[in-house]
Amino acid sequence: MPAPAFTATKWAWLTETEPAAARATAAVRLPHDYLTERLTGRGSTDRGDASGTGWWTPSPGAGRYDEEVLTAIGLDPVLLPEVVPPGSAAGTVRAGIGELPLAAGAVVGAGTGDNMAAALGLGLRPGQPALSLGTSGTVYAVSRERPLPDPSGTVAGFADACGGWLPLACTLNCTLAVDRIAALLRLDREAVEPGGSAVLLPFLDGERTPHLPYASGLLHGLRHDTTPGQVLQSAYDGAVFALLEALDRVLGAEGAGASPGSPADEPPILLIGGGAQGTAWRETVRRLSGRPVQVPEASELVALGAAAQAAGLLTGEDPREVARRWGTDRGAYYEPVSEPDRAARSRLAATLDGAAELLGRG
Repeated sequence: MPAPAFTATKWAWLTETEPAAARATAAVRLPHDYLTERLTGRGSTDRGDASGTGWWTPSPGAGRYDEEVLTAIGLDPVLLPEVVPPGSAAGTVRAGIGELPLAAGAVVGAGTGDNMAAALGLGLRPGQPALSLGTSGTVYAVSRERPLPDPSGTVAGFADACGGWLPLACTLNCTLAVDRIAALLRLDREAVEPGGSAVLLPFLDGERTPHLPYASGLLHGLRHDTTPGQVLQSAYDGAVFALLEALDRVLGAEGAGASPGSPADEPPILLIGGGAQGTAWRETVRRLSGRPVQVPEASELVALGAAAQAAGLLTGEDPREVARRWGTDRGAYYEPVSEPDRAARSRLAATLDGAAELLGRG
């Protein structure tokens, strides 16, 4: 069932609540599709962004639109852009767009979604997980095989920008929620302290993963000797726990499985996003996952992915190899902890299970 963020769900909402606007619609475009059409005059998209609509079906090449879904939501496929295959140009800059300093005839790439571009910018290899710490949190890995559907609905089976797949899961509450807890405690965001029995599920805005849209935050296990720094650490633990639980499912998707052996033997988690620069975030990921962590020095990975796509289009190279040659994943490497903190994860799992009904009521 498509989540509210999927375009198919938004269209279904529009037809139900504003039917006149839906009937008057001349075309449906995602933001990058709109920009491409302004540049080229051609209505086109790529399989990465198309895979997030809810009305696109994977198949060899560029894939196709799902007529059954389109019929169910009342959308004419004529309104949709053409899906450009990987490695193909969307067109060339048309003449007469004088408001932009671009030469007519310049080649325009297909573009892609933000997470797909970031994965391309990193030159991700199969089984190599990326964990993005922003206002929301995201975990993903690339896969060469078509991923199987996740019955839990946690993992979205997105396509990547290069003909493969990008199983991905997203949480709503990440750095913003933890910063809010720090502000309530009047602590610096790095003022964490180890120990204690407190558990904090920082679902301040409801939560997408796990699926608790009406949830609020929950603090459990306070003692007389609990310190503010321990409560703040428990907020980090709660946010990272949700991401690592989702990561387990992402790496379990077909073709993106983790390497056999202990977590310490697996590829490092590439930690990206604003939170990756925080010591408390990095150390919490290491402690709860047991895996090594690497923080790439490169910033603006989405833009780097777009640049790699453009370079590959012009040179005929695989854009992933372009990004790997640039070394965009290079950065500080942090060894795995000797033993992951399974006790903390068990406390979090037990608290979540016990409070699921309460959290669901929000």
